[in-house]
Amino acid sequence: GVVKRVPVTDEDSNVVDHVLVPVVGGKIEGGAPDKVFYFLAPDDSMRGFRIHSGDLALIVPARSPIDGAIMLVEYNSHRFLRKIKKLNDYSVLLQSYDREYEAVEAQISECSFLGRASKLEITL
Repeated sequence: GVVKRVPVTDEDSNVVDHVLVPVVGGKIEGGAPDKVFYFLAPDDSMRGFRIHSGDLALIVPARSPIDGAIMLVEYNSHRFLRKIKKLNDYSVLLQSYDREYEAVEAQISECSFLGRASKLEITL
């Protein structure tokens, strides 16, 4: 089978590592192999959604908010994973969950949706 070196990026978009991932049917988790990447979770802000600091979330590009999905979002000059809840055509809740559930209401026009987290790699 074909294997691709997929970059791992931190919250500042720096490539900090690479992971070998199988390419199945010309795709990685449904995304173009040269477009998918891993996001290194920088903290425990998504712990309630089973994503811990140091975990790798495989990001498949998506430019629009996907209701109920965990997505990599850029908002107020920060990149982070959040669970998305669409409120209407103009606004979303960006949900996090460390010790307590938190949500920030944001205008869709003020967010850059970079992709959907489709898979999680954890180190035991």
